[in-house]
Amino acid sequence: MMRKADTENTRCFATGCRILLLERPKADLLVVDWSDARRGHCGGQEWRIVTARTAGRCAFSGTEIHKGDAVFKPKRSQATLNADEMILVSAVPETMHAGDGQLTEYSYLAT
Repeated sequence: MMRKADTENTRCFATGCRILLLERPKADLLVVDWSDARRGHCGGQEWRIVTARTAGRCAFSGTEIHKGDAVFKPKRSQATLNADEMILVSAVPETMHAGDGQLTEYSYLAT
């Protein structure tokens, strides 16, 4: 059973996926649980802050991303199924601790 906090903190603007923000142990590091009906599951995946090299849509909030925006992207060594996805830094709380889990589920094509 999902807690209310989980439903408020889980989102996905990519078709058929679920994103759970697990924690933000450092300012530049986000730990994500990504489940995608088409591409599979990545649990405990680390995302780092980078500068968006292309325009797109935030997989967590659905907000438009412009080239040059600060975004989280999966670490290359862990980015097998969602390497092209981005989460706007501004869409993630500055402090998140293990157990705060932010979860959202939507059906929307991000890329």
